Parts: sequence; C-alpha cells; structure tokens
Amino acid sequence: MAETETPARNALLVKYLNEAYGKEKQLETALAAQIPLVKRPQLKKGLQEHLKVTKAQARGLEKRVKQLGGKASTNPDLPGPDVVAEAAGAAAHLANRAIAGAKGPVQAMRGTSPADNDLRTVRDDIWNEAEEIAHYEIIETAAAALADTETVRLARTYRKEEERMQRLLERQIPPLVKEVITAEVPAAERRTNRPNARTRSARTSTASGRTSTATRSGAARRSSGTTSSRQPATSRATSGSRRTSAG
Repeated sequence: MAETETPARNALLVKYLNEAYGKEKQLETALAAQIPLVKRPQLKKGLQEHLKVTKAQARGLEKRVKQLGGKASTNPDLPGPDVVAEAAGAAAHLANRAIAGAKGPVQAMRGTSPADNDLRTVRDDIWNEAEEIAHYEIIETAAAALADTETVRLARTYRKEEERMQRLLERQIPPLVKEVITAEVPAAERRTNRPNARTRSARTSTASGRTSTATRSGAARRSSGTTSSRQPATSRATSGSRRTSAG
C-alpha cells in the first residue's frame, strides 16, 4: 500500500532509490558473467554470495519504491507508473543488462594470466562497491532529513552489506598480486632487488659496530661526568684540612 506523504518528498526518494536499483540490476548480470571466469576459490565464493545479496537488495529497493508510490525502473528519470515511462524503463533495463553482460567476455580476454584476470575483476568490483556505497549514503542521508525511518533503515543495511563486500575484495589483492608476479615475472628477476645474505650480514655487522661504539662513548661520558662531580668535594676536604692545620 502506498504511503500518503507529500508527493515531492516521495519523488525525491524514489529518484535516488531507482538509481540504486538500476545499479543493482546491472551488477546482477555483471556478477553472473564474472563468476564462471574466476579461478581463485575464495573470490568465487565471495562473488556467488554477493550475487544473492545483490538480488535481494534489488527486490528490497523495488518494494520500497512501490511503497512510496513510484515505479521501480533502471532509468532514474522515469519513476512514474504511466505507460510511456514503463516502456522506456523496460528498454533502459534491457540496455543496461546488455552493457553489463558484455563486460564478462571482455574481462575474460583482457587478463595476461588467470590470476591477472581475477585481480582486474577485483579492481572493477571494488569500484562498483564504492559506487553502491555512495548511492546508499545519499539515500540514507536524504531519508533521514525527510524523517523516513523505513528508508533510512533499508539504506543503512544495504550500505553495510556493500562495505563488507568491499573489505572482502580488498583482502584478495595481496595474494592475487603475489600469484601474478609468480606467473609472469621470472624467478631471477624477482630476486634482483632483494639483498643477498652477504649484504644483509654486512649491514648487520655495521649496525652492531655502531651500537657498540655508541655504547662505549656513552659509558666514557658517564665516567668522566662522575669524576668531575667528585672533584669539588675532594678539593673542599683538602682545603678544610689545611685550615685546621693552620689554626
């Protein structure tokens, strides 16, 4: 059942919700294309789970748009339920799916190794997660300003889900980079800039020598300071003895 708030208020929220909805629908196709191509098990599992999350988010956004009296559409300029908007929105949706679907084969060909392809997928998905996070931050902020607690709750939940996925993707970078280097850089070249054992030993000896020298210098300074501090007391004792003898 549609809510009865001011239409302008609802229209603003529907606009932002539909922008997020369009992105989620686009990513449904992109993720479905990526998953069969991914080789790293942890990454494949993460993408499979996030595809389920993405579909659930799209359904939740569609439901909220309808509750606000709008029409869920991948074209943010066409939130209304009229026939023209519906037809145009359907066309835009198909176009977005075609664009997203085309990314899969392109990604399959662009990697110079399986690990490199996975790494590029991670890079692109981190970018997509950042865009989604921005969508939900805008929705959450706008809904809070308009006292729409239901939309605030939805946007906050979805934002946190995207942030978790982004962190998962970021954790894939170090092992994937290592795999790419192992696959594409000869072992001899990987050792070029690494100091050998003799160089490390010489550096350690030099550092130890400097530490010993500094320690001896410090001890000498402390010894000298102790002697100097005692000298005045000795001098005073001698002077006192001389005055006693003179008396």
